[in-house]
Amino acid sequence: MYTSFSLFCFVSFCGNRFFEKNPHPTEKERTEIANKLNITINKVKFWFQNKRTQLKSQKERNENVMLKQENEQLRLENLAMAEVLKNPLCNKCGAQATIPDGSIHTHKVVIENARLKEELANFASQVSQMFGILLPNKVTIPGDNLNPIMSRSLMDYDIPIQRNEYLVQASRAMEELLKLGNVNAPLWNRNMEGGGETLNFVEHERAFPPCLGTKPPGFVSEATRARSMVPMTSATLLEALLNADQWREMFMGMIGRCTTMEVLSNGTGGSKNGALQLMKAEIQFISPLVPVRVLKFIRFAKQQAQGQWIVVDFSIDSGIEGHMSMTRRCPSGCILHDMPNGFTMVTWIEHTEYDEQSVSHQYRQLINSGVGFGAQRWISALLRRCESITAIMSPTLNHHLLQDTKRSLRGLAQRMMSIFCGGVCLTDGEQWDLVDHHAPSRPRIMAHNYKSGFGEPMGIVTSATYSVWTPTNHQHLFDMLKTKDRCIWDVICHRIAVRNMIHLPLGQDETSPNCISILYSNIERTTKDDQVMVLQETISDMTGSLIVYATIDFPTVSVVMNGEDISSVALLPSGLCIVPGYGEDGAGGERGSMVTVGLQLLHPDITTSNMITMETIIMINDLVARTVQGIKEIV
Repeated sequence: MYTSFSLFCFVSFCGNRFFEKNPHPTEKERTEIANKLNITINKVKFWFQNKRTQLKSQKERNENVMLKQENEQLRLENLAMAEVLKNPLCNKCGAQATIPDGSIHTHKVVIENARLKEELANFASQVSQMFGILLPNKVTIPGDNLNPIMSRSLMDYDIPIQRNEYLVQASRAMEELLKLGNVNAPLWNRNMEGGGETLNFVEHERAFPPCLGTKPPGFVSEATRARSMVPMTSATLLEALLNADQWREMFMGMIGRCTTMEVLSNGTGGSKNGALQLMKAEIQFISPLVPVRVLKFIRFAKQQAQGQWIVVDFSIDSGIEGHMSMTRRCPSGCILHDMPNGFTMVTWIEHTEYDEQSVSHQYRQLINSGVGFGAQRWISALLRRCESITAIMSPTLNHHLLQDTKRSLRGLAQRMMSIFCGGVCLTDGEQWDLVDHHAPSRPRIMAHNYKSGFGEPMGIVTSATYSVWTPTNHQHLFDMLKTKDRCIWDVICHRIAVRNMIHLPLGQDETSPNCISILYSNIERTTKDDQVMVLQETISDMTGSLIVYATIDFPTVSVVMNGEDISSVALLPSGLCIVPGYGEDGAGGERGSMVTVGLQLLHPDITTSNMITMETIIMINDLVARTVQGIKEIV
């Protein structure tokens, strides 16, 4: 017992230091150690031997890990190159090209030749701009005159270098997304704040090389993952993801403007397998204190196996229209698994790098946790969309309303929601003029002159937005705003929105918080055409809540009830966006809510934004202040 303890003391306090200085002690040194510890010389000898063997094994393991990582990187590059060779794209039409007969060596020469021609053209352009010397951007290859048939065959096969580079990047991004979707701990940790899981960035850096290169100074990372069973087929979901308009409609309120800039490939074999397109989108968070994320990215769809699809996005540059982008989209997207009865298991992954200084301190913890732009928010929006489609199509739910009436009502509510979010985030494609600066104690006031009058109000419209913290849980505050007397917080419509005329739940039952309503007043009007009502939509899930409303007249309600076209109806929406709050310092988890107030007002007597007077600004500030004070009174 004494011997074991002595050896333990030697190892704990001085053995490792002695070994680092002298891993091969002499016979005399081993004898001195044995005498001091009162153990045999053989035990000292064996300890040093075991220690040397242990370090050698550890070194070999480390080398094996490094070799495996290098081998994995080479494998991914080989897969990407093989994908390029299997699916070359035509430069003219974007369809799959056919490689002419010849060796792989000839194919590589053609690719290298196209790259060199592109470099020559760039160089000629730079020389012309800098020195005024016009250089030819074409060269004659000596072999062209010797074998004109072969030369023409090679020149006709013009490989689109940039598109194939995108395909190489897409293959790498797809491999990373697939691993992120399949691997659990220690790569992912449960997200206690916004649901789903958050990425362990230390483990991620060990497992994956940077897909977009070095992170810019001042940028931070956020990455989340969420899963859910969705009542929609993978084919329907895939179709929506590859169509900019359907994608925006499916995630209404999250996406501002979005466009497909170029379709690089429609897929192969008549399917979306291998579809590759360049897109630009504005991803928004409903607050003036959080900047819109403007992204230019590649979207790639691949069928991994029967009934399994992968859709991956990744940013292709760091600048948008000549300006430094504040956001980079690392490999993100979704993995779709077909399930029985038309369901799909969706694994959603969001991984973004962004400039943290652009986000207000009040929202930094919320955004960094993934609640603001994370995977759970996308999954929640997708589930709401599916539930609303089911509610509209259900013959039993809302049976008192005709199908055409329900579709018309939902279409009008979607337009209202889009206008409200665009007015707060300035993503509606309109030119807004700043009227009053957004100081800490005052709202931001913007103005726009609507001139067409079709589907929009005629004249100057102001949009006032302001975000404030309240000490109440966001879901509890949402419930109180819906149930308490509206006159406490609604300074515009509280006299009108008294009773339900139409109530259209968009969830699984009548009690769903997601619903569309038409509210009306107890005050009798002389004629029905003078009756003013309120169209309102409410949305709520674990990532936040929305209450959006706008006044409408009786003729508009008649159009909705008859299921007619509502595109010409002008709307001026106002509303509240409520999300989990983390206090002024952004520490300590959820401590209340952040509420964004958005009011849109028409000024028929003003013809330009320059004519907005200080009295008008004071009036708008007073309306916002009374709304905020009413919310605080409810709390």
